[in-house]
Parts: sequence; C-alpha cells; structure tokens
Amino acid sequence: MALHINAYNFPCWGMLEKLAPSIIAGMPVIVKPAIVSCYLTEAMTREIINSGILPEGSLQLICGSVDDMFDHLNEQDVVTFTGSATTGQMLKSQKNIIEKSIPFNMEADSLNCCILGETVEPGSAEFDLYIKEIVREMSMKAGQKCTAIRRAVAPVNKIDAVIKALEERLKKTVIGDPAIEGVRMGALVGRDQVRDVWDNVNKLAGESEIVYGGNREFDITGGDLDKGAFFPLTLLYCDAPLTKNTPHSVEAFGPVCTVMPYSGIDEAVEIAKLGKGSLAGSVFTADKQEARDIIFGVVAYHGRFLVIDESCAKESTGHGTAMPKLVHGGPGRAGGGEELGGIRAIKHYMQRTALQGSPEMLSSITE
Repeated sequence: MALHINAYNFPCWGMLEKLAPSIIAGMPVIVKPAIVSCYLTEAMTREIINSGILPEGSLQLICGSVDDMFDHLNEQDVVTFTGSATTGQMLKSQKNIIEKSIPFNMEADSLNCCILGETVEPGSAEFDLYIKEIVREMSMKAGQKCTAIRRAVAPVNKIDAVIKALEERLKKTVIGDPAIEGVRMGALVGRDQVRDVWDNVNKLAGESEIVYGGNREFDITGGDLDKGAFFPLTLLYCDAPLTKNTPHSVEAFGPVCTVMPYSGIDEAVEIAKLGKGSLAGSVFTADKQEARDIIFGVVAYHGRFLVIDESCAKESTGHGTAMPKLVHGGPGRAGGGEELGGIRAIKHYMQRTALQGSPEMLSSITE
C-alpha cells in the first residue's frame, strides 16, 4: 500500500493529487494528514468513502501522529512525504525504511528565489511584474506554501527601487478575516505556526535588516489579533548574501521574504545555488541571452524554473503554481523527490520487472 504523509498547508488537493495515481496503479492508500488541519481531510475523506466511488478499503485515514506506523511497512509499500525538510529527513532515516529499502518520495519546503534581470529597469513591465509576483507569493495563503518566494534577488544598483516598490505594494495588502470584502490576506494555520515564524524571523534578523513589517502590533480587519494566528507581511534586506548564511538556511514559513543584491549574472547564479536545492525559481527579464545564462547556471539546483516577461505574463500561472504535467519537486533541501500528481506519477507506484523467455511463452504469459 501507499502511505501518504501530507503537510498542513494542503489538507485537500494534496491528498487528491497523490490518491489518483496510487489508485490507478492498484495501490490502496493510507492518508496521514497533518494534525492541525486534519479535520478538513477527515470531512473530505468521509464524503469520498460514503459516495462509494472507490473499492472497499482502498482509502483509509489516520489522524494523529506517525507513532509506530513505519514499523509495520515492508518492501512492497511506498511512502510519500510532503512537509518540512527537517521532518522529512527524520522520517526518511527511520530504521525500517532503511533496512527494507522502502521507497520514500520526499517533497520538502525550500528557500525558493526570484531573480530580477540586470537589463530590467524600474518602471518597465518586467520590473512591475517582478514586484507584483513577490507580493503575491508573500500574501497568498499567508506565505504558507512550499513554493513561496523566500529570496528576492535583484541587481545592486536597483535594490533601493525594488525595496521601495515592494513597500508601496505591501502597504495596500489588507490583513484580517478573508470573509470581509477587501481583505487580501488571512491568518496562518495556527498559533504554533505564529510562534515558529517569529522565531525564524528573529534568526533572519541576526544577519538581515527588517525593512518592512516585523512588528507584533499591526492592523487587521476583522478577527482578533490576540486570539487569532495573524502575522504581518515582513520584508528583510541582506546586504551580503554571498557571505551571510542565514537567509539561505532558515525559512520563516509565512508572509516573509528577504531581498538580496547581486553584481553580475555569475553572482546571481551563485546566490540562487546557495539555497542548496529548491522546488521553484524564477527570473524576470525580456533579454533572451540573460535568461539563458541564468537558466544554465541554476537549473541543476531546481525542480522547476520559470522565465517571465511581458509577452507571457497574462497566461503565466505564476512562480508558485504547481501544474500536474510539470515536475514539482527539487534536489537537495527540496527533498530529492517530486509531488506525485499527473500520469507520470503512476510509475512510482508500480514494480517494473523484465520478462525473458521464448516468444511463445511470453505471448502466453502476457496474453
């Protein structure tokens, strides 16, 4: 069977995208959602089972901790994990997983970057698109997505313009109860996450300067600041990204991003690679040679890389959107696996064996 361990930030679609290819491949599934949002997964699973659309017993749900679940797995089972790199590495190193070589597909959060090309000038279409995309990735789902932009990399001579433009756009983002018209960003998943994000922002602030947000007292529209899990949009600036390690190793999993400067394409590439493996990266430029130089420099460290210019912006799904037909996963810190959606994922759940024999025998066996 396939054991799917899913992150709290996708209690519904994350389960469904893994479930479909597993069932098609003939693998019954046990879903283990994250505790904080498992009530959503339970409600959806109940509806699926009651509908009778799946074979009896092919979908089962366990809400709670992993506990001794891994001790019951054998070499015919498959484990998929989506969540933090730290948790994934801990689970992947479990004794039974190693001893029985149980397939373990890991897709982990990463310090994704978004690069502004050297040729892009403030006021141009690509510059405005760059600013808009960073703010969108910071605020969508309150920045609690594995593909969110954590590192905004820009030419050193345009860094002031970038920070100013980001500040102006961030100011327009209303935080509060999403049911109220005009609110653009809601709360984090829970109070524990609020504490975790603050802890990591404080770590980042040790080597970076907070240039926007970062205050524990901030305005919200609807909701209760003391009881809710709201977090302010926070922008930091790291002046020496090639020598300071924290922005490339600590992820504040919320509406937080660090701006960092580069001098020359080689430096931009080096900064991107310091993330040690990312799910998604992007570059905003209309210069084809510039895009080529960046792409060839960074792709070995990314599962997906997006080039945006004015010509494709309207039809682009954006930096953070995972599409079923595209690889959604990445090397290194990103887990070395991929999110198992789409037709390509079916083979991950199937044992492929070579058959040898006479033509007559093989024809008879395979009919």
